[in-house]
Amino acid sequence: MESEESFKSKLVNCLTKQISEIEVLTSIYDEAIILTDTKALEKVKEFVENNTLYTPNHLDFTVNLLVDGLKLEISINLPSLYPEEEPDMYIRCNQLNRQQETALNSDLTNYIKDNYLGEECLYTAISWVQENIEKYKNKIEDVKTTATAENNSACDFSRLWVYSHHIYNKKKREDIVKMAKENNLTGFCLMGKPGVICVEGIGCDCQEWWKIIKSMNWKKIVIRKTENFKLSERNTVQKFKNFQEIYHDMSSFSKYLDSFGLSDIFNELFGLHNT
Repeated sequence: MESEESFKSKLVNCLTKQISEIEVLTSIYDEAIILTDTKALEKVKEFVENNTLYTPNHLDFTVNLLVDGLKLEISINLPSLYPEEEPDMYIRCNQLNRQQETALNSDLTNYIKDNYLGEECLYTAISWVQENIEKYKNKIEDVKTTATAENNSACDFSRLWVYSHHIYNKKKREDIVKMAKENNLTGFCLMGKPGVICVEGIGCDCQEWWKIIKSMNWKKIVIRKTENFKLSERNTVQKFKNFQEIYHDMSSFSKYLDSFGLSDIFNELFGLHNT
């Protein structure tokens, strides 16, 4: 039978990991994270630092995302012994019908169970939702619209915003830069976790670059946003003079985008919206 002291040690270890993970999530999603009890995190920290005798309540919070035009409310409750125990996550979206919402939540639960190894998994689970949500909405008209748009935009000036789970591999990074330059594209590659790539140039050149890049072996990589402009507008809408690799933490990356007049893109890249 587990002793009280042993259980408390395990509890402190789990809560310490929860604090660390929430701090990482906050650095990425910022105001999109809403704590049910605004003092809950402080109480958990007090317990971990041995300043209180009582066991704090579970951490309970919501992450609000805007993905593919859908407003998602991801409710997360962490058992006291998470990550040794699975997190409780549930998604609500008024723009999905009951069957779609049920399927999404069922698949998310299975994803966590199939991939859960007693490690922190909240960021991975949220990323899975962002990158798979399109499967759960009706896309019959979207497919027609997208096909038409791609044909019409082949010779336009385009800007693609690509989001990856992470970009560390040296060979991939070299190919991203090389293929961008070979296709006369400008922009940047933000290495790290998560990774972000922006390419801008003639529409068909952007699509050719994307075909090559997406065929590489990625854990997860998606186009978050596509911007199309008339070719005659290129001189006024082009933001970058060349293509380069960059490295920033989330705060400095936001400032980097601001410096190019792209402050709104940060929220779209990470699926943030104001409630």
